[in-house]
Amino acid sequence: MTHARWWGSLLLVMFVQTSGPATAQTPATEITTGANIPLAAGATLELRAVNGEASFLKAPGDQVVVEFARAVPADVRIVTLATAQGVTICTVYASSDPKKPTECLPDGKGRLAAGKIKDQSRVQFRIRVPPGVHVKATIDQGDLKCIGITGNLQFYSNNGYVLVHDAGGPGTIDAGTGLLGDVDAVIAKEQNGPGLRRVRLRTIGSGRVRVAMPTTVGAGFNVSTQRAAAIDPVFRVEKLTPPLLNGHVGPAGDTQVQLDVDTGIAGQFVMLPAK
Repeated sequence: MTHARWWGSLLLVMFVQTSGPATAQTPATEITTGANIPLAAGATLELRAVNGEASFLKAPGDQVVVEFARAVPADVRIVTLATAQGVTICTVYASSDPKKPTECLPDGKGRLAAGKIKDQSRVQFRIRVPPGVHVKATIDQGDLKCIGITGNLQFYSNNGYVLVHDAGGPGTIDAGTGLLGDVDAVIAKEQNGPGLRRVRLRTIGSGRVRVAMPTTVGAGFNVSTQRAAAIDPVFRVEKLTPPLLNGHVGPAGDTQVQLDVDTGIAGQFVMLPAK
């Protein structure tokens, strides 16, 4: 794979086949160009990244399709780990300190890098996800974006931006950022139940939480905020002052979405009509 700088053109990467998920954790396997990973509905795809960004899109088939480009390929390995829940993908950086080894483990365990995050080589992912596969993604520094995924979604950036375009479910959405990041969510006009679509969004610092809500979808909301909210008049929400906002928007007597928001110590909640 040719070396490419972050601001250069993305590398088109070839796909290599990897084994499907096992019933127990197996040794991590390095992938050098990309991967096609069979994953059934109900399984979980986990991404653990350090520096860069990741976009998640709907897959055309029944396999997870992983593409990536590394700013400095020699600095970072991309590895996959089959687990009982599905598969974990990690960016693993070399460590010169034997007391701080790096390794890929699921559920946030294991050290991925040693040293300052900003000094780690950036990796950009584009990952296509089959219907019904759950996604869990975390990144220390960078953006996470998702469009058209129907499983349970869990995204967290410690320092970056999170964007979720709801596909209407079924499933839940849980998205958050650290002290400086913003969260945007676009709620689908058609919800695919049968259960309530639960959406939880949070920032812990000065980040904004912005929700594009269709006026045709009934939604209950609970918002914890320290700043006055900015809600479009079309929703007819009268109480916009902190610290708590509770209510319902959309058709009366019809609740398809439950929205829970916490904007942290200095963030703002914004609701506007979805186009």
